[in-house]
Amino acid sequence: MIRTILLNTFLFLGLAGAVGCSRAQVVCGVICECEHCSDETEIRTCNDLATQEDVADAYGCGDAWTTYTVCVEEQGTCDAREARFSTEDENNNDRCGDERGALFSCIDAASARDGIRF
Repeated sequence: MIRTILLNTFLFLGLAGAVGCSRAQVVCGVICECEHCSDETEIRTCNDLATQEDVADAYGCGDAWTTYTVCVEEQGTCDAREARFSTEDENNNDRCGDERGALFSCIDAASARDGIRF
């Protein structure tokens, strides 16, 4: 009995350790930590980011997504007084604009919307 409990515990811990956070979850955490998201807002924000990550992966743009989200994580700032997270600098330029543009270009290039019509 105890052996079964220990085995199940180690199996669970091993599986839990193998499951890592996605980039969407990391960015969601950074944003919601700054903006003090309610549970509902955090769920919506995380779901939106997870959908964006899924789209990037579906179009073979996972590397561009990773580059963009790393930029958001590293270059984004939190205005604590306003509880607002942003990647804009003091001149309203997006610090991650190039990375976002590369992601959109990758998705557009992989899209068939301008391709053969059936």
